[in-house]
Amino acid sequence: MLVIKRIYNNNIVMAVDDAHEEVIATGAGVGYLTSRGQAVDESKVERVFRMTGLAKSGGFRVLLELPYEVLSATTRISTALKRRHGLSLTPALEVALADHFAQALKRVDAGQPIYNPMLWETKLSYPTEFAIALEVLEELHEAVGVRLPLDEAGFVAMHLASAGLVGDPARALNLGKALHDVIELVEQDLGVSLNTAGASTTRFLTHVKFVIQRLTHNKAFAGSFDEIFQTLKRQYPDTYACARHLGDYLQGQFATVVTEEEELYLMLHLRRLQDDVISADESTQTIPDTDA
Repeated sequence: MLVIKRIYNNNIVMAVDDAHEEVIATGAGVGYLTSRGQAVDESKVERVFRMTGLAKSGGFRVLLELPYEVLSATTRISTALKRRHGLSLTPALEVALADHFAQALKRVDAGQPIYNPMLWETKLSYPTEFAIALEVLEELHEAVGVRLPLDEAGFVAMHLASAGLVGDPARALNLGKALHDVIELVEQDLGVSLNTAGASTTRFLTHVKFVIQRLTHNKAFAGSFDEIFQTLKRQYPDTYACARHLGDYLQGQFATVVTEEEELYLMLHLRRLQDDVISADESTQTIPDTDA
């Protein structure tokens, strides 16, 4: 039995379960005309979130601000993924997806375009996650009556891929270790300090994930880019050395061959990362007092 501890709105309450643990119960009217100490009408409960699962991710506050329609739709999606694919979304991931849907629906309602520059790369690198993401968008459309653009499938697929829900859990663990090592190698080779929560680093790591996905599925880039490769190699020797170092590491970690085309890909995104770090450093420098 769940006993109400706090009522946030008509559709969300905090309750205490039989083990005296705090939970968040959601559902249409679950908090309507209720009071503290009253038993939750469990026939109205759609989803129960453990507070421990939300507090660590910061998802608790996000959850309280979500439109109920979107939260309910995400619960429906979570149930469908469990039934069809055996995927169990963590509370943090479920709330993150709901928040993402809410923001995307706002943009569509305001007539603002949604563009995913890595859509097709995501589709090629994570085909299983992408196929599931298409199902998710269809479920969302049925629930809220709004069809999000195909670009959103790429974002949803990356949520699933980053969570390591699809495929071999051991591979997901190996990927996490590899990304941690990549950060250390880049910082050491280029003499920079990366903000792992920053947009630039996140974008770079996303591209590294694409490289790893192609390598482990024998779909490494190949083609005639030698002239570009040699030009960048001469122009940015430090970036090339770092890309080569990363290539050697990935070869050893994933028992595969990193082509020159993949090294070129790494160089391009390393160079962009360097530019972003330099720009960030310059923007935080203190302007000297000219009156001194």
